[in-house]
Amino acid sequence: MKFTKRLASLALSLMLIATCFTFAPELKAEAAKKSSGSSVAVTVGGALIDGANVTIPTTGQAASDDGVYHLIASDVNQAGNTGLEVAQVPVAANVTFSVPLNKGQANSVLFKKFTVCVNKGGTITPVSNSMYISNPEACAGRSAYRMDNGKKGLLCDASSVNMGMRSLADLGVKQATVSLPLSKISYGQGTPYVYNGKTYNFNSRYIAAFDNYLGRLNAQGVQVTMILLVDQGAEQPFISPYAYDGIGRHNYYGLNATTTEGIEILEAMGSFVASRWSGYSYFGMNAKVDNFIIGNEVNAWNEWNYMNCGGNLAVYTQEYANAFRILYNAIKSENGNANVYICTDHQWALNQKTVHGARSFITSFNNYIRAQGNIDWRLALHAYNYPLNSVTAWAPSAKVQRSQNTQFISVYNIDVVTDFLSQPDLLSPSGAVRTVKLAEQGYTSSQGEQLQAAAITYAFLVAENNSHIDGLILSREKDDPIIEIPQGLANGILRSDNTAKASYNFYKNAGNPEYTAQASGFAGVDLTTLLAPR
Repeated sequence: MKFTKRLASLALSLMLIATCFTFAPELKAEAAKKSSGSSVAVTVGGALIDGANVTIPTTGQAASDDGVYHLIASDVNQAGNTGLEVAQVPVAANVTFSVPLNKGQANSVLFKKFTVCVNKGGTITPVSNSMYISNPEACAGRSAYRMDNGKKGLLCDASSVNMGMRSLADLGVKQATVSLPLSKISYGQGTPYVYNGKTYNFNSRYIAAFDNYLGRLNAQGVQVTMILLVDQGAEQPFISPYAYDGIGRHNYYGLNATTTEGIEILEAMGSFVASRWSGYSYFGMNAKVDNFIIGNEVNAWNEWNYMNCGGNLAVYTQEYANAFRILYNAIKSENGNANVYICTDHQWALNQKTVHGARSFITSFNNYIRAQGNIDWRLALHAYNYPLNSVTAWAPSAKVQRSQNTQFISVYNIDVVTDFLSQPDLLSPSGAVRTVKLAEQGYTSSQGEQLQAAAITYAFLVAENNSHIDGLILSREKDDPIIEIPQGLANGILRSDNTAKASYNFYKNAGNPEYTAQASGFAGVDLTTLLAPR
């Protein structure tokens, strides 16, 4: 059943709202427990795939009425003493568990969290923290060669002649984003896919179209970043119960890691898309996605990732992070070389009723993830100018400053974000600074094509001079006359009639000293003096 504005009757809406709030107390209590930092007798040091097994080392010791440690494997929506008992060992100090991974089988532990429990008065009671597998790439079906050929990217206009690709080679574009609304692959409509003992059927017609589109991009040396989105037509299991009271009234919705059915479909869907598009040949062309972005501007929860958690950042972050963890493990266990990104907008140290500031959200997300097994998440950030119709990307303002307390992030102060990610607590498991993909960058020509060309030139220079930025993807190839132009956002490098603006040649020649000098003339300042290399 699909939830649409047309079908969401008052009675159904009330039922869904009631369902949502039955989950809220348990989730809030769990979030509060995690944030309290309560001590445990046994510490689980991690959970790592080692061949066909998962190794779980522990330190410390706790008493048990039966003299046994019970290792419980739980889903993300379960308490640590609820789930499947996967191992027992005699009580002792510093024990190590080893359990079969069973990838792809009904009893797989790939997505489980592990908790040491003991028998107290006949009740299985947690005595440890919980940890997830943090190296899913160790069981990857393949590790496809990455197409890291350059940072220059473009949101293609697929409706244009030659599927929006006629410009890519000429521009020297090496990256593109592609959105996958989950309604488009709703199961029950075509291609059978067996995962964890269950058969799912994904939309074969839409998948075949993607095979062709991705293959055409890859054939031109273009790396693809796919954005996974819960749109209004997505099947119910994809949608978070926290979104039920807003169905039909928002752009996108939160992923469902709250119900068992939701968890299972996320595991299957993530595995399917990562496996399908990991370089296999369709229609005589390879179709590969190197990067996945989970959701769109998720810190702006009301508009772009609707989940009504009552403004509670801890609960909201937990819901998103649980879904992200599932998809991360699904994707990395199929293509070990894929990168997986969270996504925020440019509202940084700015918390409002319907927006969690990106800095607060990233901090909360990172803390929650690290506490249960650090993974190599990355950040896709939309560093638009503020306001959106401003074109002076090189200029600070009262709300755009090179300070951690800046309200907004643009390319002018993107070093604020990469410096923030350079803190020890925010480093990846390997100790590296997490990369930032500027996955949606738009600059309007409504105030003149020369200023747009200068803004795009400056954005490219910023990206090239920051080693922590792994891509700059312009939005968009061609003006959108329906939605964006009426708002003063003529962001295309092509006009709506497919003719090139001045910015087309400047993006084509970005980095060329002659074009940089011209762009600096347009801006009235030497753009190279405004860079903050990292």
